[in-house]
Amino acid sequence: MPTPLNTASSTRNGLEILQGRSGFAQLAPEWQRLVETQMPAQASPFQHPDWIGAWLESICTEPDRLQLLALRHHGELVAVLPVEPHACPLARLLPQWTMIQGPHMVLAELAGGPARWPTMLQALATQRTLRCSALQLPSMIHELAPAAEALPAGSTLRRVHRSESAWLDCSGDTEQALARVQRSFRQNLRRLGRRADSQGQVALEVADTPEALEEALTHFLDIEASGWKGRSGSAIRDDARRVGFYRALVRDFGARGECRIHRLTLDGRTVAAQFALRGGRQLNLLKIGYDEAFSAIAPGHLLMLRIIERTCADPALDRLSLVTNPPWAHLWKPELAEVDHLTLTAPDWSGRLLGRLMQWRDRRQHTTAPAPATPDSSTLPTQFGGT
Repeated sequence: MPTPLNTASSTRNGLEILQGRSGFAQLAPEWQRLVETQMPAQASPFQHPDWIGAWLESICTEPDRLQLLALRHHGELVAVLPVEPHACPLARLLPQWTMIQGPHMVLAELAGGPARWPTMLQALATQRTLRCSALQLPSMIHELAPAAEALPAGSTLRRVHRSESAWLDCSGDTEQALARVQRSFRQNLRRLGRRADSQGQVALEVADTPEALEEALTHFLDIEASGWKGRSGSAIRDDARRVGFYRALVRDFGARGECRIHRLTLDGRTVAAQFALRGGRQLNLLKIGYDEAFSAIAPGHLLMLRIIERTCADPALDRLSLVTNPPWAHLWKPELAEVDHLTLTAPDWSGRLLGRLMQWRDRRQHTTAPAPATPDSSTLPTQFGGT
């Protein structure tokens, strides 16, 4: 059994720090119980140990860099913060840590829920084992991030708005979910649907059992690689590590009925596909793709309509999240949640120094940066191009 990195692990309160694959294996069962006993509205696949486990198993190349900050109260696990060293020129003098994030892990959350941020940050500020001048939170939805009043005395928070996470309210019927969508786009969807029906039998296939998911994953990977991603070499199928990541998600989330692969088929042929994970009352669309040979019927949009209808009809779901805000999403008029990059500096000399350096850098960049170009909405693609 691995030895935790600090003495707080032997107490009933405080921060326990575990490392790498062995630390993950030790903590995972308790971590899973923590996430699965949360209120359904607060549950998220990005808090689950299987999310980090899939990364650790397939994408991570240096597992010993992983540190799991496990917060306990009266002996009970109440929060988990997975971090790894943040690469920067000043790392030796001013070490920083960052939540796990990457091209296929674009959102991060604190396991245990945002209400645990104040206690977690206070515990991190008072521990003496892990040298930490700053904590980087590179992909936090604004409403789930720690507020400034949650910071320990002497800490600072730097917020940079980076992107948005788009979502649709599916707590009512389909008409309510699409109430803001332009009439012309809805008319175009009906026209495209008739065109698709004239070419063959159109069907929605939903895989949500381990056996069905294994087969559906092959179809999904083929579709995702069939267009520009395949031509550019950026498709999931072209990288064995990324394929392993999605296979691990299928295996672990699929075993609990929390993974779904949706396929739109035309006479049995897959023309569009979506990979989704369920968390609480929200369905999260992680990846999408369509067959460009059928672009005349916009199969991605037709599949999206079917998924919206199905989500609205499911009494266990309230939201459909697109996770990111892809260029085609504006046609569906989704709600947008801000996604920020936060830097939390420590309340000691190293954190204060780092905070001053960041302020100096921000002022320098502000005075030298060119004026941003005005985006031209006419250049946005209208087809379902993937994320």
